[in-house]
Amino acid sequence: MIINFQDLAKDPLRKKALLIVEAGYEAIDIEKVVRKKIKLQNNKLSILGALTHQNIDLDNYKRIFLIGIGKGSALASLSLAKILGKRLFGGIALDILKPKITNYVPTRHLAKRGKLQTFVGTHPLPSKQNILATQKIIKLVEGLKKDDLLITFICGGGSALLCASEEELKYSILVTKLLTQSGADIKELNTVRKHLSETKAGGLAKMAYPATVVSLIISDVPTANNDLSMVASGPTVFDKTTKKDAVHILKKYNFQFPISNFQLVETPKNKKYFRKVKNILFLSNQEPILAMAQKAKELGFKPKIYSLKLRGEAQNSFAPMMKKIKSGEAMLAGGETTVTLKNPKSKFQIAKIGKGGRNQEAVLGMLVKMIQDARFKIQDYVFISFATDGRDNTEAAGAIGDFLTIEKAKKLKLDPKKYLENHNSFNFFKKTGDLIYIKPRTFNVADLVILLKQ
Repeated sequence: MIINFQDLAKDPLRKKALLIVEAGYEAIDIEKVVRKKIKLQNNKLSILGALTHQNIDLDNYKRIFLIGIGKGSALASLSLAKILGKRLFGGIALDILKPKITNYVPTRHLAKRGKLQTFVGTHPLPSKQNILATQKIIKLVEGLKKDDLLITFICGGGSALLCASEEELKYSILVTKLLTQSGADIKELNTVRKHLSETKAGGLAKMAYPATVVSLIISDVPTANNDLSMVASGPTVFDKTTKKDAVHILKKYNFQFPISNFQLVETPKNKKYFRKVKNILFLSNQEPILAMAQKAKELGFKPKIYSLKLRGEAQNSFAPMMKKIKSGEAMLAGGETTVTLKNPKSKFQIAKIGKGGRNQEAVLGMLVKMIQDARFKIQDYVFISFATDGRDNTEAAGAIGDFLTIEKAKKLKLDPKKYLENHNSFNFFKKTGDLIYIKPRTFNVADLVILLKQ
């Protein structure tokens, strides 16, 4: 799964860390997961979720449709289309990449008739491409009837991809840029985006009514109680937030643009729209972390799961784990940290920064701390932070850091602290040769972290 595995595996400890990462990626391989968790027998569809097992009698429906929204949703939709075969009446998937089928191609009738259309949109900021695809999704969903079944794959990244109008596009871009720059977490960002949209926060479920909707949700949001309404801003999930919540968040981060100018909308509150909706947590970060723990054990380490809901400033994310890890342990975590950009010239400008992502910044931040703290015997540690979909705000999935990285930086006369201050982690690790690249065929369940101490 890791394209440059051999280049990165420069010593035994590094190789073990990378093998553990591989195990995590294998557990979220889209085609393998869909084939493993979804079975069709005697016209009954069996879906094994993370917390529940759902059986659907397809004889109860005249037509079956499929919608995919978010990173990896196109490949997931194509994989399910293969299972459904001629039973599938039609569908649309909106993703950031064109899917690559590795083990098989869609059945001939699907490819020939174009029953499953795939569209590529932009992320993390929406664009007119996204509007065109979203309008096609809306048209399909609004045409459903009470004896139709709609199956959806809802994945991370859907908040940006699902964008229904020019007005939503304008304000979503503004909100995403400024709240991200200010250090707002994903829950706050999605709360505001929900109230700028007609499709998010249960909007798609309202459009599909009175059809039956089964949503397979791949969670990339580290929240308590598996809050599915935050994944892709919950297009099929009843939303408990209000316009007041959105306004409060905008004021919290000193949003200077006149809030009254925003066309904030209330999300659907009539529960009749959700009576025939089944939202299933299909996959979360728990599965890859358990796979990583098993691999670590096989390699002779004692695995410890630090957290499934890792949050906070990216460059500080490893620090509390370093304080707790003991010799011979593999500390694992999953979640989504933030990067707060410093000193923009105005509230409407993004600070001039380098290239990077929160995973690369997390590793670079830990390198800086280890250099500054003589208590650490650097040779004993290796640490990796990586995006499960393989794109950490760049073409790299993340980075690996250890004493070899520090030695290479010294040789090249690179100042890690300076690169960290400029949020230029990608270019730092590009020069040291420690970026991780993977094949783009995995589900997005946010970020995963591994810390080894030999």
